[in-house]
Amino acid sequence: MRKTGAVRTRANDHSGPGGFRPNRRGLLRAGAAAAVAGVAAPALAGCDLFGGPDAPPPPDALTGLLAGTHALVASYDAALAADTTLTALLTPLRDTHKAHAAALEAIMSPKPSPSSFSLPSAAPVDGDRKKILATLRTAEASAAKQAAEACVSTTTVRAVLVGEIAAARATHVEVLA
Repeated sequence: MRKTGAVRTRANDHSGPGGFRPNRRGLLRAGAAAAVAGVAAPALAGCDLFGGPDAPPPPDALTGLLAGTHALVASYDAALAADTTLTALLTPLRDTHKAHAAALEAIMSPKPSPSSFSLPSAAPVDGDRKKILATLRTAEASAAKQAAEACVSTTTVRAVLVGEIAAARATHVEVLA
């Protein structure tokens, strides 16, 4: 008597002399499962399923240069408040530094928050014109050196902007002499 049910034929017999032999349908199923796993794994990795929160990105390499630029702006503001007779000389220099800060912020990633820069109080506060100019000249010389070092170490794309900032700071030293 014959058993009812699945009939074993050569087409569905996978236990031949060479052991298990996958058929076309099995290979397609395995390939589809691998593709789904490849797409789903990155999506699941971003949803905090496999670990804690991602570490914050490191600060931009130009953060120090931007902080120095904000410090120069604060120094010029303090100098202008201390001696209003220097307005014609110092305002264009200060405004140049403000433009440099805006240009740096535009290319930085991640963008620094405005509150991340504390304003220094080392700017001259007395009304002695020579002392104010000497202090600003020293600050500009130090800032020019910082910008030149940043220009050498930055990427090619950023070197033009940073080089222009270094050149402007060097000329400010001469203007303040």
